[in-house]
Amino acid sequence: MAFEDIDFYNWLNWFEGVGGFDIILPFLLIFAITFAILQKIKLFGSDDKSRKVDMIIGLIIAFFLVMQQELVGVIQGFLPRVSMLILVLLMILLVVGIFAGGAEWGGSISGIAVIVSIIGVFWALGAALKWDVPFLELFTEQDVAVIIIICVFVLVIWLIVKEPNQGEGGVGKALEKLGKAVKGK
Repeated sequence: MAFEDIDFYNWLNWFEGVGGFDIILPFLLIFAITFAILQKIKLFGSDDKSRKVDMIIGLIIAFFLVMQQELVGVIQGFLPRVSMLILVLLMILLVVGIFAGGAEWGGSISGIAVIVSIIGVFWALGAALKWDVPFLELFTEQDVAVIIIICVFVLVIWLIVKEPNQGEGGVGKALEKLGKAVKGK
C-alpha cells in the first residue's frame, strides 16, 4: 500500500458514517474522564479490584451518555468552542512570552506586552473568522501613523518621568536581557 493512496477525507467520512463522532469518540471521552477521576479520588480504594470497579462505572456512565444523543450534540457543539478558546489563550501566552521575555512577568513592560499580545491575537483571530470590525476600515494610513507617534511620545514621556525603581528594570532591563541573548550568554 503506497502513501499516495491514503485519503484522509474518505477515512473521516467512513468514520462519521459508522458513528465515530456520534458514538465512539463521545463514549471514549466520557469513559476516560470518568475513569481518570475515579482513579484520582480513589473512591473505591487503590487496589486492583477498585480499578475494575472504576472501569465498570466509567463504562456504564459512558454508555448512558451516548444513548442520549441530545447530550452528545451538546458535547459536539461545546468541545470545539472550548478547544478554540484554549488555542486563543495559548496563542496569547506565546505572544506575551515573546514580548515579555521569559516566564516571570512583572512591571509595566509586561503589562504593555500583554495588552499588545491580546490585541494582536484577537486581530489575527478576527481576520481568520472574517469578523467585520466596526470603524476599522475608516482608519487611513495617516490615522495609524498619528496613533503610533502618540504612543511613542507617551512611552518617551513615561520613561523620562518614571521613578528609577519603578517597573522592575523597565526598558533598560529588557534591553540588557536582549543584549545577553544576542551575545549568547
